Amino acid sequence: MIFAITGANGFLGVHIIHHLLKNGHTVRAIMRPSSSLAEFNKVKECYDLSPVEYDNLTWHPCELFDIVGLQESFNGVDYVMHLAGVISYLKRDFKKLIRINHSYTAHVVNVAMDVGVKKLLYCSSIAAISKKGNASLVTEDAEWDNELPHSNYGFTKHLGECELWRAQEEGLSVVAINPGIILGYGDWNKGSNQLFKNASSGFPFYSNGVTGWVGVKDVARIAEQLCLSDITGERFIVVSENKRFKEVADYMTKALGTKNPSIEIKGFLYKAVYGIMAIKEFLGLRGMLSKETVRASVSQNYFDNAKIKKALNFEFENIEEVVKEAVSVVRMSHAR
Repeated sequence: MIFAITGANGFLGVHIIHHLLKNGHTVRAIMRPSSSLAEFNKVKECYDLSPVEYDNLTWHPCELFDIVGLQESFNGVDYVMHLAGVISYLKRDFKKLIRINHSYTAHVVNVAMDVGVKKLLYCSSIAAISKKGNASLVTEDAEWDNELPHSNYGFTKHLGECELWRAQEEGLSVVAINPGIILGYGDWNKGSNQLFKNASSGFPFYSNGVTGWVGVKDVARIAEQLCLSDITGERFIVVSENKRFKEVADYMTKALGTKNPSIEIKGFLYKAVYGIMAIKEFLGLRGMLSKETVRASVSQNYFDNAKIKKALNFEFENIEEVVKEAVSVVRMSHAR
């Protein structure tokens, strides 16, 4: 089968590319013309693909506002995986989030309909699901509720989902996945994998917030299987386990042989950190932390993965094993 992937040079995208090539598919990888292939070249280290298998991969430099370019990239493909998006929890990035996560998704959806692809898979997020914060399991059936608190990122991914359901009503076969925090081998200076960097440097702070976690290879397997299945018009929470941030940090420090974080962010310390982030955002400074991520780090949300497990008869890799594998690949690459 022929797959077109937007955001193909990102952490999830490069793992999905390798998974699809390994399974004999042809991939058209769409990326911004100015983007780097550093993550792709790094992730190659944990896959053993032959040059012949890489012959089934072509790169298509294309901005997602370039309708003609998207038409050329999508023409003749069987499936489109729309992974491209921006993750930011800074208030100043709201317009950018709207443009990329909502407007550009509309472009992708419209072109997919125009060229007649078999199915479009949209990578959303658990951030796009309303959570009541009462410790009950969050499911895919949760209706969006504007009265509940949401991040700007979550809101714009929800808007992207709305474009997907609009396309479904207009006749396009669609499916959405809502992954939790994705971990795996990749660049420790970007995204959720920065948690590995914190663990390797002996970062002393932790929180007891709870959220859903998943390995990147499981997301890749699920994305392929959903595209090839008869499933349409559904969305799926893609979470292996619900874990405290402290538990995952301990998995990382254990695998790395570094010191466990020992100072919990709560009480006065939480207020101090939140205040620092507020000042930082006011000054326009960027970084991994923001007011929203500090709030999220102490929230306790539990996600139900029963729907995807039943639909695909799927068994997830546990998060501790995901962490161990990611660290082992790093060590092997350093040993070369």
